[in-house]
Order: sequence, then structure tokens, then C-alpha cells
Amino acid sequence: MLKPFREHFLFLIAFFFLATSPYFFWHPMYVQGFNIYILYLAIHCFVLSYLVTLLVSLIKPDIARKIVQGVLIALAAILFAVNFYCNFVLDFLFDADIAMLILGTDVHETKEFASALLPTWIILAVLGIYLFFIILWWISKRHRLNLGKKSSWIALGVLLVCVVLSIRNWRAWEDGPLKLFEELSNIESSDDLQSHYTHPSITIVDEAQKPANVVLIIGESFARVHSSLYGYNKPTNPNLGAYRDSSLLFTFDKIDAPAPTTAQSLRFMLSAYDQGDDTSSNEKKWFEYTTLIELMQDCGFDCYWFSNQARGNKHNSTARAFAEACNKYWFLQQEGSDRYNVTPDKVLVDSSYQFVNQLNSQGNHFIIYHMMGSHYDFSMRYPEEFAKFTEGDYLTEPQSHRTILASYDNSILYNDYIVGQIINLYKDKEAIVIYIPDHGQVMYRDPKDPDYYAHGKMNDKVRYALGVEIPFMIYASPLYQEKHHEVMQRIKYRQEHPKAWNSDDLPYLIMDLIGVKDINGEAVKPKSVLD
Repeated sequence: MLKPFREHFLFLIAFFFLATSPYFFWHPMYVQGFNIYILYLAIHCFVLSYLVTLLVSLIKPDIARKIVQGVLIALAAILFAVNFYCNFVLDFLFDADIAMLILGTDVHETKEFASALLPTWIILAVLGIYLFFIILWWISKRHRLNLGKKSSWIALGVLLVCVVLSIRNWRAWEDGPLKLFEELSNIESSDDLQSHYTHPSITIVDEAQKPANVVLIIGESFARVHSSLYGYNKPTNPNLGAYRDSSLLFTFDKIDAPAPTTAQSLRFMLSAYDQGDDTSSNEKKWFEYTTLIELMQDCGFDCYWFSNQARGNKHNSTARAFAEACNKYWFLQQEGSDRYNVTPDKVLVDSSYQFVNQLNSQGNHFIIYHMMGSHYDFSMRYPEEFAKFTEGDYLTEPQSHRTILASYDNSILYNDYIVGQIINLYKDKEAIVIYIPDHGQVMYRDPKDPDYYAHGKMNDKVRYALGVEIPFMIYASPLYQEKHHEVMQRIKYRQEHPKAWNSDDLPYLIMDLIGVKDINGEAVKPKSVLD
């Protein structure tokens, strides 16, 4: 019982600090002032660290024990670095969402992310803490940093008191480092979506309402307030503005995304899985719900997916799962391998040009374009000729914001050009084109942290609201408008009379557009933005 104090005290302290201290020292209650619950959390973490140290001390032979100690400290150091970053940049500790982001990020995306949102001071702080423990380890090689016999008995007595206090407050076990295992167990990898098809009962009111082409363009990280279509003071949407002036494009206000990150948002947008289902008590996984792809296929549409985002693998890419459920799909970031290329979104237009021209005019087609859009690093999202905005256009903004704002608006400008080019592919066809980004960006609008510009945050009401504000627009080709007068009246009415709507219900809107009355007896129109 005394071994952790007399023989492995440095390991105990290092593990306690690196693996467990974030869970009490950076707990949300701590920022509101010291709370007795923080003390319970610290006590819980100390007991847990002691138990780990005790179990490790029993390992024989010594070389095996040292290997296990080294592995545990290395893992604790990595967890500490991740938690340090999450706390001081994202304002919450490591969880399942962060795990999914890490799993879904390749090397090149990581480099972009690090260059944009990894402050130098964080790197130096973490390295400094690592150096501190390395120095302690070096000292311990010459001077054993363990407690004496009398001190060890005192420490054991303190531990027993801590055990009693931990038993009296079991909630601490839910918020401590053991929560990590619960979070990791919540990671849901999607396998073949077609194996989970639900084969719903679909009632179609009018087959004639089904257009030949339904096109869905999924944008990336587009904050509505940076669109000139919505009153932004810089001309970021000249092409789409021209379509709107010609009464071919219709914009909708008061639209929010269902989540501030791509993977979460796509799950909601492209299936019947909604925000109310996203609870730990729900045993049904998101990929077991009816997907938009299945609905469109059951309604007689051939489905196609063009993506300029990385393919990933089935364990880390929600987009890949949806793409592979389609009749055919193309991941344009890759050329026969998993290599990542920084390719402008023009590749979506060029790669689908011939495909669109060869579409059977007698069939029904659902084509999805997944853009790289304004994924940061923003400066890598557009070619040089679209660098219209410069720091000099933002002189009223803080100096540190100007480069980011300029590159972000340039990415929106290029996004406008690409969406316009995709629309242009379908201008002579019977087609309805929906453009909607997966989520927005905060872009320096958080009053409590005016230097933050990245994604919204699930655990922060202000940043969440700012991070889900998105533009939403529908293009209707002349031929479509000629054939579908009733739908066009509803689209025009909703543009003039906005209503709050969440893209969580995107499948119901698309079902509404193609003449579906209900799915498994549930009426479609009440969840459509056009209702």
C-alpha cells in the first residue's frame, strides 16, 4: 500500500498532473470561482492516480513495469497537451466531438489547422511543462524523489480520507478523467449505409412534380454575415447576386445549421436523424436512420456525389459514408490513393462538366457537390486572381484581424464563383439547385473573446449561435420555373416572408420539392422551409 509513495512517487505526481489535473483545475465551475465540488474532483483524481500507480507497482519484472510506466506517462502527456489546447482555445476539454475531428483530419489539414489556430504560447507552455517533468526525472536518477516511511504513512492516511470523501460524492466519478472512456465509447463509426436502409413507406402526391435534376451543393464554413446577398458591406457574392437579380436565385433568411462542425452537421442534414435524437440515452446510431440518399433512390432518383474534400475512411468520414451509398461517387482530392491535394473547388466544375452534359433527360438525377469552400486555412481556398480583398479594406478592424478577414472574404468570393459555375452547368436543364453550407464561422463576433474566428462551440451558447448562422439559397432554372408554377409561388413567398428553419430538416424540404406527401405516415410539409 505504501509502494506508490515510497518507490513510485514521481510517477504518481506526474500521472496526477498530466492525466487528471485538467478535470478539476480547468473544470467549468472553476472559472466561476472556487467551488467545493472542485475539491471533490481533485480528491477523486488523486485516488484514481494512486490506484493506477499501485497497480503499475505490482508489475514484474522491473523492465516490464518501466515500459508500462513510460507508455502511461506518454499517453498522459498527449492527453494533457490536447486538453490544454481544448481548454484555452476551444473552452472545453477533450470529448467525442474532438476525437472525431482528430480521426477525420489528415496530415495536410492538421498543418492548416495548426497554422491557423495553434498559438505559439500554447506550444511553449506545454513544452515547458514537459521539460519540468523531464528535469524531475533526471534528478530522480541521482536523488530518489520518494517519501520517507513516516511521510508515506501520513500520505496513506490522507488517501483513506480522500477515498471516503470520493465515496460520499459519486458524481465526481462522472466528471473526472474516467469520463474520457465514456466519451470515446460515444464515437460512432459508420459502415455501409445501404446495409442499414430502412425502406420507409413513401407517398408521392404528384409524379409530375419530380424534376429531372435536383442538385445539392454543400458549402463549408460560410458565415451568413459575410455574404453580400445578406447585406454584407463588401461584394462577396457578385455572381449569385446577378442570378438573384434575374429572378433565378432565391435567398432565405433566418436559417441555421444543426451543428457548428462538418461531421455532426452532415449527419443531421442528410438523414432523418435529428438533434432530438442526439442523446447518450439513444441506443440507435445516426447511420441507422433513414438517409436522404435512400429516400431519393426510393423515389426513383439516381444519386451521385462529387467531393473536393478528403475521402478519409469509414471510421472517420461521415461524408464518405453518404457518398458510398450513392450510385456513383468521386473524391477529387485523391488520384488513386489517399493523398491530399490543395485543389481549388473549380475541380468540381471541371470534373462534372461532361457528366452533366451526358445525363439522360428522361431520368431523375440527384447530384451532390461537397465543396472545400472556406475551410481554413482560408488563404489556401482560392487562386491568386481571386485575392481581391486586402488588409487595406479592413482598416476599422484590429490589425491582427485584417489578414484573416481579407483571406476569408476572398474565399467567399471564390465560393460565389464556383457555385455560379455549378449552377451554369444546369441552366438549360430542368433543374433545381440548393446551396447550403454545413455550418458558419464565428469570425471575431464573440464579445467575450473578440480575437476568436473559428467554428462555433457546442458548449458555448454565444459561439454556438454565431457558428450556425448560414446562408441558404435555391436556384430554379428557366425550364424548371416553366414546369413548376405552384412550387415557384411557394419559394417566392418564403423568400419574402422568412421563417426560422434549421437545415436539420433538409431531407423534408427536398421531399417536399419532389412531390412527396409523407414518409411512414409523417407529413413532409410541416418540416419544409416552404410550408
